Amino acid sequence: MAQLAQEAEVSQQIQKVLKQSVSKREKQSLIKSIKKSSIAQTGKASSFQTIISVSNSMVGTSTLVFPVLFCQSGIGLGIVIAIIIGLISCRTTQLLIVHNKSDEMDLPDTLQRVLGPKWKTIFNISNVILLWASGIIYMILICNQLYPLIQIICDNIGIESAPLTDITLSKLSYQWIGIGYTLFILPMFFQKKLGIILQLLPYGIISVFSFILFTIYEGIYMLVTDHQGVVDNLKWFSLDVSTMAGTFALALLIQSMVVPIMKNNMIQQNNNRDIAIGFGWTWFVYCMAGTFGAFAVAGALANNQKQEGKSGSTLLDYYPSDNPLVIIIQVLLFLQLTLVFPVLQFITRSQFFGLIYDLERQPKWQFYAFSLTYAITCLVVQCVEVDLSLIISLCGAVIGLFQEYIIPITLHLSCLYGKKGSQAPNQPNYNQVQASVESTEYLVDQVDFTKFSLNDEEDLKCNDHSDLLKRMPKNFRISLYSFILVIGVAIGIGKLIDIFK
Repeated sequence: MAQLAQEAEVSQQIQKVLKQSVSKREKQSLIKSIKKSSIAQTGKASSFQTIISVSNSMVGTSTLVFPVLFCQSGIGLGIVIAIIIGLISCRTTQLLIVHNKSDEMDLPDTLQRVLGPKWKTIFNISNVILLWASGIIYMILICNQLYPLIQIICDNIGIESAPLTDITLSKLSYQWIGIGYTLFILPMFFQKKLGIILQLLPYGIISVFSFILFTIYEGIYMLVTDHQGVVDNLKWFSLDVSTMAGTFALALLIQSMVVPIMKNNMIQQNNNRDIAIGFGWTWFVYCMAGTFGAFAVAGALANNQKQEGKSGSTLLDYYPSDNPLVIIIQVLLFLQLTLVFPVLQFITRSQFFGLIYDLERQPKWQFYAFSLTYAITCLVVQCVEVDLSLIISLCGAVIGLFQEYIIPITLHLSCLYGKKGSQAPNQPNYNQVQASVESTEYLVDQVDFTKFSLNDEEDLKCNDHSDLLKRMPKNFRISLYSFILVIGVAIGIGKLIDIFK
C-alpha cells in the first residue's frame, strides 16, 4: 500500500501541473521532472524488506479458508498444488521484472510499450474484475467475523438472532448485519483521499499472523489430545484439483503490484532472487496454516465441535463463538478487513474510471454512483450467501489465467521473438488530458500518470536480453511456456466445469 500512496501523491502533483496556465512544452517538462523525481526516490528498501513486502502482499484472506480446504480436499493435494502453482507464479512474476525498464513506473507501461494499448486494456479490465471480486470476498469475510460478535451481545440482552446460514429479514440475521455494515462503510467509499487509512494498513498483518499462530496451536493441540479422531477425519488426496488450484492461484497472485515493490529494492540485481525467496516463504506460511489448520478442523469434526448454524468456510466456524481466543482473532480480523475494504474500492474506482472514461467529460454523480454500485454488489452477494471458497477459487482460476499465465508469457515471448514495432503507441494529447482533468476535479488522486512518457517519443527497445537468449534454445523456451499456459487454461476450464456439474 506504500506504493499506492506514492502513486496517489505523484498523480496529484501531475494534476496540479495540468491546471497551470503555462505552455504545453512547459507542462510536459514539469511532468517529466515529477516522474523522474518519483523514480529517483525508489530503491530504498533492503533485500530483506523487499522479501517481506513481496510475502505480505500475498499472505492475506486466503489463509482463512486453507484449513477447511486442506481438510476437505487433502493435505497432500494442497502441498503438491502449492508447489506447482507457486513455481509457475514465481517465474511469471519474474518475467514482468525482466522486461520492465527503469523509467516505467508500473506494469501497464511495459505492456503498452511491448504489446500495445490493447493488452494494457486487457490487463486493466482483468484487474478491475479482480479487485471487484476481492471486495465481495472481503464483504463476506467481514460479516462472517462481525455476526458472531453481534450474536454474543444479543444473547446477553435477550434479542433473538437467526443462524448465520439462514436467509431472513424477520429478525436479526446475517443479512441485517450486511445491510448495517454497508451503511457504515459507505461514507468511506465516498472519500476522495485515503488519508490515515494508508498509514494504519501495515499493522493489519498482525491479525493475519495472529490467526496463523492460533491455527498452528490448535492443530498441535488436536493432534496431541485426539490423534485418532484427527486421522479419521482427514483427507490426504482427492480429485478436487480445480478448487485447490484456483484458491492458490488467487493467493499467490501478485503480478499486478510487484513492479512498484521491486523498484524499491536497493539492489536491483537481486530482484529475481528476492522474488523467489518471497514466494518460498509465502508457500511455507500457507502450507503450515493449511496443514495444521486441517488437523484442527479434523479434530473439531471428531468431537462434534462445529457450531450449528455456522457456514464452515473458515476454521473459526469450528469453534464456539464465545471462546476468548476466537473473539480476539475475530475482532482483529474485522478491524484489518475494514481498513482494507475502502482501499480496494478506491483502487477499483480509480482503475475503472481510467478504463471507461479515459478522456471523456464525466458528471460528478458518476463518482458516487460507482461507489454505491460497488457497495450494493458486495451486499447482494453477501446476503444470498454465495459459497466463499467458490468465489475465491473461481476468481483465482479465471483471473489468474490472464494475470499469472497469459499476460506474462505473451509479454516475454513477444519481447524476445516478436516483430519489433516501428511506431510507438499513441500518447494522449496534453490539451485533451488537461480538459479531461479540469472536468473531473472531483476524482482526486485518480489521474493515470502512466500515460505520460518520460521521452518525447516512447523508446520501444527493451532491456538487454542477450544473456537470457543464450540460456535456453528458442524452441525449448516456447514449448516450456506453452506447457505452463496449458496448465493455466486447464485450471480455468476445470473450475468452470465444476460449477455446472
